[in-house]
Amino acid sequence: MKKKIGIVAEKLSHSLSPIIHNYWVKINKIDAEYVCFEIKPNEINQFYKDFKRDNNFLGFNVTVPYKENFFRICENINDRAENIGSINLVYKKNKKVYGDNTDYIGFAKTYKKLVKEKINKILLIGAGGAARSILQFLNDENINQIDIFTRSLNKKKTLSKSMRFDNFIIDSKELRNKRYDLIINASDAGMLGRKNLANNVYKLVSNTAYIIDIVYNPMRTKLIDIAKASNVPNDGGLGMLLEQAKPSFEAWFKTEISISQYLRNKLKSQLNHD
Repeated sequence: MKKKIGIVAEKLSHSLSPIIHNYWVKINKIDAEYVCFEIKPNEINQFYKDFKRDNNFLGFNVTVPYKENFFRICENINDRAENIGSINLVYKKNKKVYGDNTDYIGFAKTYKKLVKEKINKILLIGAGGAARSILQFLNDENINQIDIFTRSLNKKKTLSKSMRFDNFIIDSKELRNKRYDLIINASDAGMLGRKNLANNVYKLVSNTAYIIDIVYNPMRTKLIDIAKASNVPNDGGLGMLLEQAKPSFEAWFKTEISISQYLRNKLKSQLNHD
C-alpha cells in the first residue's frame, strides 16, 4: 500500500514542500505521496492519534502556526528541538514517534555556506518559530552580540521567557547609527502579499557584511535586492527551504538524498510562475 507523508498547517495554499518531496519520491522510485493537511486547532490531537495508528503514514512536516502545538504532544523530542521549543518534523522509528527541528539544520547550512569569517554582531528580525531556531544555532556558535528586532510584544515576552533572551529592539528608530556584521530576516516581512521591513533596516544594508533573508517567495525580496545592489554577500530563503526538507525525507525513508540543480531550477520556475 502507498506510504503517506505530508505537511500540516492551518492554511497551505502556496507550499512548495509537495513539489520537493514528491520529486524525491519519484526519482527514488518510492511508492509514496506527500500531501497537504489543512486542519483547525481543535483537530490537532485527533490528527496526531490517527497518524500514530496508521502504519502507512510515515510522518509529516509542521509549519506555522502549529510548531509549538506538536512540540507539546510529541512523545520523543531530541535535545535540539527541546532547546528551541518547537518542531517542524514528526517521524516514526522502531514503533515510536519522534520530533525534530530541521529549521535549525537548514539555517546552519545556509549560514556556513555564506559566512566565511568569524562575525560578532547580528541583527535578527522576527521572534517567531524560525527566529527561535536561528537564535539557538547562533547561541551554539557562541555568538552572543545579537539584537532581535520585533514589534510583537507577545512574541518578545514568549521568546524572552523560553530562551532567556532579553536584548530586543521594538522601535525601528533604535536602529539608526547601528552597524552589524550580519542581518537575518526571520520574519514574514517582504513575503508576497505582506508588508516590507522597516526602512531603517534597509538603510543598514550597505554597511553590513552579510545578509540572509529566509523568505523565498518572492525569491528576490527588497532586502536581497538592496544587498545585491550594494555588493553585500547574501542568501535568500530557497536554499534554507531545501536544506530543512532534506533531513525530513531522510528520516521518513531512511535513505540519503541530494539536492540537485534540476530541483532548484524547478522551484525557481514555480516561483516565477506564481
